[in-house]
Amino acid sequence: MKSVFSILLSLAFGLSLFAQAAPLSTEERASLAAAEANLLELSYTMHTDSNEEARFVACKSLIKDLVAALKTPNSFNYDFAALKGVNVLSAPDSSFRFFTWELHVDRDNYRHYGAIQYNSGELKLVPLIDRGSKLRQNPETAITTNDNWLGYVAYNILPGGIFEGKKYYFLFGYDRYGAYRRQKILDVFYFDEEGVPSFGLPVLVTYTPEGHVLEDRTRLILQYSAEANVAMRFEPESRRIIYENLIIAKGPSDEGPVNMPDGSYHALELGKDGRWHEVSKVFTHKYEKAPIPEPKQVTKSDILGRPTGGGM
Repeated sequence: MKSVFSILLSLAFGLSLFAQAAPLSTEERASLAAAEANLLELSYTMHTDSNEEARFVACKSLIKDLVAALKTPNSFNYDFAALKGVNVLSAPDSSFRFFTWELHVDRDNYRHYGAIQYNSGELKLVPLIDRGSKLRQNPETAITTNDNWLGYVAYNILPGGIFEGKKYYFLFGYDRYGAYRRQKILDVFYFDEEGVPSFGLPVLVTYTPEGHVLEDRTRLILQYSAEANVAMRFEPESRRIIYENLIIAKGPSDEGPVNMPDGSYHALELGKDGRWHEVSKVFTHKYEKAPIPEPKQVTKSDILGRPTGGGM
């Protein structure tokens, strides 16, 4: 399955960079709105159909039809706000944007798809190829490109700073990961000297529970129980990145020991060296043992916000 999508994405996205996108004409906007309605239907099938093959086919069609829509001149200036189930995030300087989404393969497997669109009148699109299954040994020290992306749905992007002459951004990502685990990811994105989209940069100064610096950490990954809710966010008031502290606890289902939040938080603050330094336990409250949440209620709406009798 992955090789099919890799070939499709590479063929679809190998185009060149042109001048910055101009305002959309009435005809261009109408064409993109019609394409968006079609993409929404495909997204609905991809996320909610109970048949694995139907989800796969819908995802394949979504890739093809999204590329076709983005070939509309100046498509960068269409926000796709109604396209639920596909996250669209623009860089703070509007020089590029990310499209990312997930495909539920089976009970224990999720695949992620996406692309980077550059701000140009004619299309330049670079595919993101999910190789997360090959990066599970040392994912927090890996440096990768768009061809071996970790794989996640990106939910926020913000400027990180400049490190060793490289301007970088933080990408906040979510990965359903499996039946019993979820992940929140703070990734570092930048363009290397050749302009290749790259992920992972040692700009995080964080510590072990014993106070030792974690060397060469290129991203932060929080893996936790699927029954928990874990925060990882940017706090505009303090200009800090806040994330929850996790401790080992007995899982609320049959998954064995899992990471659960204990009620305390860490923060990352930008230093003069262009790196973000950990401030531990920024809020003082914590539990002696991780709280075990009540089992989640079955959602009454699907990922597109439509009413449903239950989840997949």
